[in-house]
Amino acid sequence: MHNLLLSNYAIDIFMPIAKWVSVGVIATLIVIGLLVFLLKREKFLKYVKYALFGLLIYLLATGIAGLILEIAKSFNPNYVEENYMDRQAVTTYIFIPVTCLLVLFMATAIITAVVSKKSAPENIKANTKKAIAICGIVDLCALVGAGVLLAIYFEKVKEWYTTLNQPVLYISAGLVIIAIIVLAFILDDNDKSLDTRCLSLAGITVAMSFGLSYVKIFEMPQGGSVTLFSLLPIMIFSFIYGTKKGVFVCFIYGILQAIQDPWLVHPAQFLLDYPVAFSAIGLTGVFAKLKSFKSIPQISFLLGGIVAGAIRFLSHVLSGVFAFASTYAGDVDSWLYSLGYNSFVFIDLAIVLAIGVIVFSSKSFMRELEKTTNK
Repeated sequence: MHNLLLSNYAIDIFMPIAKWVSVGVIATLIVIGLLVFLLKREKFLKYVKYALFGLLIYLLATGIAGLILEIAKSFNPNYVEENYMDRQAVTTYIFIPVTCLLVLFMATAIITAVVSKKSAPENIKANTKKAIAICGIVDLCALVGAGVLLAIYFEKVKEWYTTLNQPVLYISAGLVIIAIIVLAFILDDNDKSLDTRCLSLAGITVAMSFGLSYVKIFEMPQGGSVTLFSLLPIMIFSFIYGTKKGVFVCFIYGILQAIQDPWLVHPAQFLLDYPVAFSAIGLTGVFAKLKSFKSIPQISFLLGGIVAGAIRFLSHVLSGVFAFASTYAGDVDSWLYSLGYNSFVFIDLAIVLAIGVIVFSSKSFMRELEKTTNK
């Protein structure tokens, strides 16, 4: 059975099944929701809560199953050869440290929740801050360690990318990172604190987005895909809790994407296509607190999503120009190649924004959102 999974790329069989089952599950929940709304409107909100919880469990199971099969695929010698990857090096320097990093992030959320629940009412805030600070230091050390191991991995395989314009790649990645950080801090006027509710919602939205990312409408040959609104949950989180927290949560999601669909040709390319590109999605909340948009949250979500999507697109384009064009563009100008290839981002974004505008146009959704986040 083990050899069968590896030799047949079980993830490639799993993906279309996951797509159509997920579409069926979501469609069924929507149809039942419409029936409940029309026949027993007083029970509609209760149904929505149970439906979302059930959807979360389903998407979490889908994401975990997909991740396990992706890792199994990466151990296949044929796949390693196709992608010019050293299997042992990938396992040692990428999969293990990144998995440990994600486990630590999950542990931080759990520890913080336990500390908050067990503390006396007058000490909850102080104890929670202390737990977050201690766990945050451990997480930061783990993040630095994972970064060092990733650098070692790329040093071991540097012959792959000696022909690339490395200084420009590093400068491009650095400039986009600085732009995202500056925008996140300057434009964040959200006053919601980093409490257990925030951490719980962060975990829930990342899990839902990751599960939905396996529902791919179509996939590009060198990485990238159009999914069934997979970015919507983390965009909603960013809208609620602001750009600083949103960028951090989307950064974690970007790391998960690197494990799910790794196309690694250069350290700066890794940053531009994964953690940096998806961190940009955390800027969705840039207009969330503007008074002029208070009565029309769907417009502020739409505009914030466009800003976030544009910066994500820029990050992918820079990666395409300086890391992939020399191999795949042929006679086409590198900028035209990259702009054309990465235009899938706008299709993905359009789907998310269309559904997001509908969601944020719902007055009952906004009321429940306010109640949940202000408890």
